[in-house]
Amino acid sequence: MTTRISLSNGGWAELREPAAVPVRLRRPVEKVMLEIFQSNSAKELEGASAGEVASQLDSKSFDNFTSLNDLLIVARVSAWSLDCAITLDSVLDLPIADYELLQKEAANDITEMMPNFSASDDPSSPINPSDA
Repeated sequence: MTTRISLSNGGWAELREPAAVPVRLRRPVEKVMLEIFQSNSAKELEGASAGEVASQLDSKSFDNFTSLNDLLIVARVSAWSLDCAITLDSVLDLPIADYELLQKEAANDITEMMPNFSASDDPSSPINPSDA
């Protein structure tokens, strides 16, 4: 299932549900999310205003957050009316209003894009659950 949103100048973009994002596009998102959580940036900035966030980010954290935004857009956008492929480069060529709209929409349900490290309940799994 996709959701179509309107962009500037009559353009549009269709966004996939997080569960429909292919693994090839999901992995880079998961990697950056893990880097952010390992650095504790997300926890330190929870509930902070935009100004507080800007004053507390170091260069690496800033790069991680901006990369996450770009990767989420590429992962979630399945089609758009623009005359170019959906790539990291084309995302960076978007007008700021379209970028910010796609950034906001792509971040919806971001928790569904987090890696799943839960134990398998498949009886044929070679690894026993930790509570067994």
